[in-house]
Amino acid sequence: MSWELELLLFLLALRVGFYHAKFPVAEDVVLGEMRMILEEDPTLAPSLHRMYYHDCFVQALSRAPLLAKLPRPLVVLPHADRMSSPSRSSVPLPLPEPSSRSETSAGGTSPRIGSVRSEGDAAPHRSEEKSEKQRPGRRKRKRGKGGPRRPTIALLAEEAKQRLLRVVTPTSPGTTVSPFAPAPRRPQYPPFPEDGNVEDVRKWNDECHEVSKIIKKIEKERDKDIPIKTEPKDPYTTEAIQSSREKVVVLHAAHAIVSISHIMDDGQRRPQCTGIIIKQWSDDTGHHHATIVTYSRIVCEAGRKRDPLPKLSVCLPNKKTVLDAELIYFNDHYDIALLHINLEVTMELPSFGRGPEYGQEVFVLARDGEASLRARRGDIQWLEESDILGRDHYMFLSCDIPEGGNGGMVIDNDGVVRGMAIYCSPYPAVTSISTIVKCIDMFMQFNQVARPLFGIGVRTIVLLDVQLQEDISDFGIKGGFLVDRVYNPVAEDLGIKRGNVITSINGKGALTLPELEDYLLSLGWNYLEDKLNCIKDIKLRVCDLKSGVEIDVTLPVRFYDKSEGSSLDVLFVFCHAADTSCKTSIFILGS
Repeated sequence: MSWELELLLFLLALRVGFYHAKFPVAEDVVLGEMRMILEEDPTLAPSLHRMYYHDCFVQALSRAPLLAKLPRPLVVLPHADRMSSPSRSSVPLPLPEPSSRSETSAGGTSPRIGSVRSEGDAAPHRSEEKSEKQRPGRRKRKRGKGGPRRPTIALLAEEAKQRLLRVVTPTSPGTTVSPFAPAPRRPQYPPFPEDGNVEDVRKWNDECHEVSKIIKKIEKERDKDIPIKTEPKDPYTTEAIQSSREKVVVLHAAHAIVSISHIMDDGQRRPQCTGIIIKQWSDDTGHHHATIVTYSRIVCEAGRKRDPLPKLSVCLPNKKTVLDAELIYFNDHYDIALLHINLEVTMELPSFGRGPEYGQEVFVLARDGEASLRARRGDIQWLEESDILGRDHYMFLSCDIPEGGNGGMVIDNDGVVRGMAIYCSPYPAVTSISTIVKCIDMFMQFNQVARPLFGIGVRTIVLLDVQLQEDISDFGIKGGFLVDRVYNPVAEDLGIKRGNVITSINGKGALTLPELEDYLLSLGWNYLEDKLNCIKDIKLRVCDLKSGVEIDVTLPVRFYDKSEGSSLDVLFVFCHAADTSCKTSIFILGS
């Protein structure tokens, strides 16, 4: 066997968890032994530390064929040759034997621990060994005829129980334990049987397992009051946020997201979702207020309120402050609800940009039922669905949304808010932040939202399959919208049918579906500003691919006012308009 292979096998035996399959508690036993040895003689710590810088570790690389002859395994440190001294001996340093430790007697004597020194260093350091023998409290261990006394599992369990009681029980009523008080010692593992009998080793292994369970129980009791957990709650969040820059960006944006619950009649909090603090202000009295936008299903279902006066609670990012929230508006079509809360201090808000772009990398931030941060990383897919659930404005994520992700914040790599996440199958959806802001501004200005029902399901030409784009380009069409479905009878009477291409809407052709939604909302804003003089029709340029004929169509519109709505209400509106020969399209005023 070559020395390179010997070295490789030797190094593999040093990795963490090497003995886990055959002896799971091996590393715990070694760690426990070393801790107790250093507790009995703290002066050994620098000697053990010096061992790692001894030149024998450096020369182990150049003397790999001799590794098999070494009395004990060595740890080969990278770059150790830069710290070693060639004048020192290259003989390996033996570790202190576990059997050199004994239980402290009732008289208070402590065991003698062998000096960590190589045989080659014995002569030059005799005076040092002599001084060690003269140290107070360092006496040789007295051994009986039967060898060292091994504690039984009953004694270990009783000792651990008493330590556990000291951990969780105050010394006396009203006594305050200092947070910096020294922690009680951990239970000790029994020493390895010296005779090596198989039955004794098996019993010793079982006892070590029991001691490990007791130690875990003690640590669990100690960790109950620790506010920060060492292990993350959600490993997917850890996987999504890797670099330091990403962590800074996400943590800054997370200041503006909260956990929202609907308090039921039985006192339970459900359903739970995430909210975004989108606006805050202070009144003349110095009180602070904030507006939160969240998922509309927290208060409604199928366009109807769950409760006339819903009880809502908001848990702030500090996970301690829980506030009552007041519902001020909801719009089921755009999946948004606006809440009002009173704050004692102002919050740090992120910047709000325009809507997301196709193919853009984003993070989805949310809070679970305990208001803990959850995050996912994904992309805005090059995908659009025509009129899904009556909504043309959805964009779609390539990743799942985390627990509590309905109403979650969607940000880009710079921490700019781009939208709000919504659960949808098969892909989670995103409502553009520009659409949300337009709805909020319209409600704040007019106390209502003019929501257009175009009555035509379309898809953007530029997002179609490349083969379809090539076929359509044969007609000289480079952009616009492909008609998927027509459920507005007025549009049908005007000759618009499935398979037509709308090349422009009021002269605008290069629009995505979210941008088209924003444009139609702007028409609703114009109507609310001046209902008398507002233009109440839309001019469409329509191309029939079968005949190649292109015509101009003027689609009349009017505005329909209803406090709450659903898809059935929409169908009723169009059917009623057709029956009464009312040749108009409809705009609905949201509640």
